[in-house]
Amino acid sequence: MARSIIRRADVELTDYTYVTGLGLECVGRCASALHHEEWWTWVGEWFGHFLHENGELDGYSIEEYSFDQLSPGKCFFHLYQVTGNPKYKIAMDIMYQQILTQPRTQSGGFWHKKIYPNQMWLDGLYMYGTFLMQYASLYGDFPHAVREMVFQFDLMYEKALNSRNGLLYHAWDESRKMPWSDIHTGCSSCVWGRAEGWYCMALVEVLDLIPETKEFSAPRARLIELSNRLAQALFAVQDDESGLWYQVLDQGGRMYNYLETSASTMFVYFLFHMVHRGYAYHPEIVRKAAWMGWKGLLKYKVTSDEDGELHMKDICKGAGVGQYALDKPYRDGTYEYYTEREPKVMDNPQGTGVFILAALEVAQEPVNGMEKSPESLR
Repeated sequence: MARSIIRRADVELTDYTYVTGLGLECVGRCASALHHEEWWTWVGEWFGHFLHENGELDGYSIEEYSFDQLSPGKCFFHLYQVTGNPKYKIAMDIMYQQILTQPRTQSGGFWHKKIYPNQMWLDGLYMYGTFLMQYASLYGDFPHAVREMVFQFDLMYEKALNSRNGLLYHAWDESRKMPWSDIHTGCSSCVWGRAEGWYCMALVEVLDLIPETKEFSAPRARLIELSNRLAQALFAVQDDESGLWYQVLDQGGRMYNYLETSASTMFVYFLFHMVHRGYAYHPEIVRKAAWMGWKGLLKYKVTSDEDGELHMKDICKGAGVGQYALDKPYRDGTYEYYTEREPKVMDNPQGTGVFILAALEVAQEPVNGMEKSPESLR
């Protein structure tokens, strides 16, 4: 799949966006696991399309305060370490300053973007979470970063929670001014699969960066608790036949809803990762759900062409709430919006990239009772 993403880069990775960043990040993480350093070289060369030697990024503006624009910066830590090129550090410094000055809601939650006042989206935690943690561990105040992340996870969970099923609504408007927000809760009206997937992945990847020491035992325990709550909620809405998850998670079987590939891939990765890192309270139950999802992906969503290139279908191209540009339609966050108005596409890195991460987890699964180590992947 990494080779397939590289081959399709001229089509799928053309702009500086979080989607391009995700594809490059996942190829890089595969490169690290398999010791294919030439893939990391390729990732650095591809970022050369956007990142100038003075550290300026085409497509990034701190003034926009967009968390989506931060996500590609997660690759810069490795690239700076192996190349020593100061352009990566300059870009990371600017991105960190963005987080420090990001607008907040009255209750302290980060706005998702400047154009979305007083709004928190589930997506945001993944876009900036591990960047903040890595930067703070190297150059900033790491204990403060841990406290910040747990606070943001908690606030988003509290405000976006659907108390009936334990899942999370896509977005929350603290001001209750947006037409898409509930007048009482401020939440959008649907549980979108990929938004939940971003939040789940952010939980375990931030957890990975918090040391298992007495100082950090409480924040680790809290994020582990949230991970297990969400895993439990996901079991209840997993499709029994395919093992996959729906575009609108809690309305499976309703007309026009469909088994969405990127969210399913994210949940497979999340669940296997919980097992392998010791985060799951009941690992065998979590492992069973993850295996069902993995087998469903291979059976229903992944194909290979005559050249051996892998493809994935039924990936939601993108979704949000509100209006992100004057010439774009208003996104009302309704069921019809998620299931009928946002297109399904092939080979989007939000599916293919995370598929790599899921595959790396599957490769660590026990064989004949023996747990594989990451070293064995190489």
